[in-house]
Amino acid sequence: MVNLRSLDRSGLEVFVAAQTGAGSDAALRIFKEVWQQGVTRIGAMTRVRRSIRDKLAAGAEIRPLTLAQRQDSADGSTKFLWRLHDGHTIESVLIPDADRVTLCISSQVGCAMGCTFCLTGDMGLLRHLTVDEIAAQPLQVQQLAPEHRISNLVLMGMGEPLHNLKALVPALRICLDDHALNFSHRRVTVSTVGLVPKMAALAAALPVNLAVSLNATTEAQRRQIMPITARHSMQALLDECRAFPLPSGKRITFEYVMFAGFNDAIEDAQRLIGLLDGIPSKVNLIPYNENPDRPNMRRPSAAVVKVFQHHLVSRGVSCSVRVTRGLDISAACGQLGRVISPAQEAGWTP
Repeated sequence: MVNLRSLDRSGLEVFVAAQTGAGSDAALRIFKEVWQQGVTRIGAMTRVRRSIRDKLAAGAEIRPLTLAQRQDSADGSTKFLWRLHDGHTIESVLIPDADRVTLCISSQVGCAMGCTFCLTGDMGLLRHLTVDEIAAQPLQVQQLAPEHRISNLVLMGMGEPLHNLKALVPALRICLDDHALNFSHRRVTVSTVGLVPKMAALAAALPVNLAVSLNATTEAQRRQIMPITARHSMQALLDECRAFPLPSGKRITFEYVMFAGFNDAIEDAQRLIGLLDGIPSKVNLIPYNENPDRPNMRRPSAAVVKVFQHHLVSRGVSCSVRVTRGLDISAACGQLGRVISPAQEAGWTP
């Protein structure tokens, strides 16, 4: 059975024609029912003729994610734990702010990149998410939290998005489609640890924002915390960023997780300025979210972060400091990857 949520609009047109003989108008109505009305049963499609529904139901289904747990943080953010059809779980985090509502979504079950500071990396890569599992996250979070209108999507949850480019691209086409989830390309950001060969492919396929997880100012320093650097050097990554085709007005965001005594010195700030020279960019400083599993990694003081930021800003670098959200529910940066058992799930009521 084909999951209708796994098809972008062009893919659905092809499938509907083959399965039912109906044209593009019927396919568009089905597409809208799935993504705008959020129907979960083909028989519930009120805008589609019954004869088409019957033929469609013979070879297709709509398979939603299963909510396993919802946790609300004291700071207003919410973490959603989804159980997939094969028993694996993934997480999404909703982050309301005064001027925007951001949803952080996952692209893989686990992650193969092995960044030493990220708990998701401890899982290893269990599997890629499918198109429907990526695109269903904003759809179903919006249904569960109607009081918040999601305005921004960030691919910064579990997994390395560019490692799953095959599913990511059609999933984001659904997110951007004005007949589906209708997000603006200016408000969709894909993060990468630096899969250099995939960056140009992303740019060719989608007009979304790019965020690069840099976190170091020397090759040796970055190799200590980000194994991907052994395959794709920091210099190769920065060269690719310089070549990255940016539409007018867009910049690459460089995420910089700060660790006390490791990469938070003024010398690091000065080197960072040189590294980003010639790249339309902005820097997002992320003070490390401490975890007992990483006793040797510490969060720098607020004063150190402020001095680091001031050094960048005073020299013309656009730089912000990410406010930690969801720390009390393990929903902050680098903390995703909690798995609950079916027994634990059975004892919890949505």
